[in-house]
Amino acid sequence: MGKILNLIDTYYFMKKKYLNLKTLSMVTILIGIMMLIFDNNQKIDTEMNKKVYKILTYDEWQLSKEKGFIKTDLDIKDGFVHLSTATQLTGTLYYYFTDLDSLMLIQFSAEELGKDLIFEEPFPEGNRNGKFPHYYSKLTMDKILNYWDIQRGAFNLPEEVILEQENFNQ
Repeated sequence: MGKILNLIDTYYFMKKKYLNLKTLSMVTILIGIMMLIFDNNQKIDTEMNKKVYKILTYDEWQLSKEKGFIKTDLDIKDGFVHLSTATQLTGTLYYYFTDLDSLMLIQFSAEELGKDLIFEEPFPEGNRNGKFPHYYSKLTMDKILNYWDIQRGAFNLPEEVILEQENFNQ
């Protein structure tokens, strides 16, 4: 009788241990899948938006050149550097720069900005959808790929930026 009880105890112990291992395995797999999804979403955002842009007033541009890095009052207030993708530029110009006739458009490589570039929901919240590039580090002038003086006239964007926007949607 003692051997039978020992076998029964062993059976329940093994069954309980197996269930715990099974549960642990399932939870580990789910966490792994969630991590892959998050990582892939970040990679997709970066791959789809290989270039990001900063719009500056002439005063902000001059100050940035003097300091060696780009940061506006809005960036200081919000705690990160606001950037836009090519497809977001028209909206950014419309919502934030309607009273200016001339601006500087600065281009950066999303890949070069690295892990400090995060695509997040719009901040502050409003009518705009999609994820916006926010840079959580000092945006130094040496990271600039290109820059343009843009003028009102629906802000005529440089041809290569317009083409990037067009090609992005195809």
